[in-house]
Amino acid sequence: METENPFYLTGIIPDRYFCDREAETQRMVQVLTGRAHLLLTSPRRMGKTQLIRHVYAQPEIAASHYTFYVDLYPTSSLHELALFMGKEIYSTLVPRGRSVLDRFLAALRSLQGAFGYDAATGMPSFDVRLGDIRQPELTLEEIFRYLESADRPCVFAIDEFQQIANYPERNVEALLRSHIQTMHNCSFIYAGSNRHVVEQMFYSSARPFYNSAEPLYLDPIRREVYTAFARDRFAQAGRALSPEAAAMAYDLFDGHTYYVHNLLHHTFARCAPGSEASVADVASVLDALLEEKGRFFAAALGQLSFQQKETLVAIAKEHQARAVTSMQFVRKHALRSPSSVQYALKSLLDLQLVTFETEGRAKAYSVADRFMEKWICNTY
Repeated sequence: METENPFYLTGIIPDRYFCDREAETQRMVQVLTGRAHLLLTSPRRMGKTQLIRHVYAQPEIAASHYTFYVDLYPTSSLHELALFMGKEIYSTLVPRGRSVLDRFLAALRSLQGAFGYDAATGMPSFDVRLGDIRQPELTLEEIFRYLESADRPCVFAIDEFQQIANYPERNVEALLRSHIQTMHNCSFIYAGSNRHVVEQMFYSSARPFYNSAEPLYLDPIRREVYTAFARDRFAQAGRALSPEAAAMAYDLFDGHTYYVHNLLHHTFARCAPGSEASVADVASVLDALLEEKGRFFAAALGQLSFQQKETLVAIAKEHQARAVTSMQFVRKHALRSPSSVQYALKSLLDLQLVTFETEGRAKAYSVADRFMEKWICNTY
């Protein structure tokens, strides 16, 4: 009988605890082994990172490719992009042995002396600091040159790729595209959750990355698949999750993977072996989570202007808000005017507090953090 919590919130999820995504995994493996690039988008915390790690573990990839992953969310400059990519390649290649690592070190001539091997122990060391990268364009050119000449095909996932649009350096998209478009030995996964920025980057004919990657959007895992998975995981650990409780956990967040997983993680932790988690147990766990996160949410809303806050509250109460600049929406939520909503919405999208789904030519807006949405609805 398994005793560990099967609803992982961090780290790499073992295969036996990975739910579904079979079609997406097959599609990604097919694209990447075909030496093409992939655009992977979804709302934040829908499971993009875990899916990438899962794809990397597939035999067709793991046995014959070097796989790399960087998250650009904390970056704000081309210098940091070069640092993150270099550090990721270095740390991935260290276990491969000295001959493999030496090939990469030889390629990074602009950072010679900044990393290599400890003279006393012979162990690899990474001593590159942000200030060591004086010419990020040159360092990136060397990194891309290495990837193209590596002794194995490479796959490089760049998460939150839309961050490069915020870098102060000019023409970053054009710079990266100029290198990537000539490469044959490395496939890239561009992953992003800020859809209104990512879509502009890849779907606008005026942008360098236009039509340069195969698109894949992550929808929620089907309800019947996820609830069966959740109940089976409880059963394997000598516990039970009632059908109603499993459905409730899924429906509360419309199958949004992270939030359902988080709720069930804490529900499982409170469920003693031999007992069953009920609807009341799931509701109690949700109340506790919202109370725990409430101070953070209150602080986040405290940074907003009144117009931004009232627009965010209106969107939360709608769950999926449509025609947000219509007079009907403005009157229903006692907002100031359609123009004030439009202005506030742009700021909320830029702050990534709000996201949207495209429905034909229209858009349905929702609060990006589903726990925050629940907290707002309970508080206002």
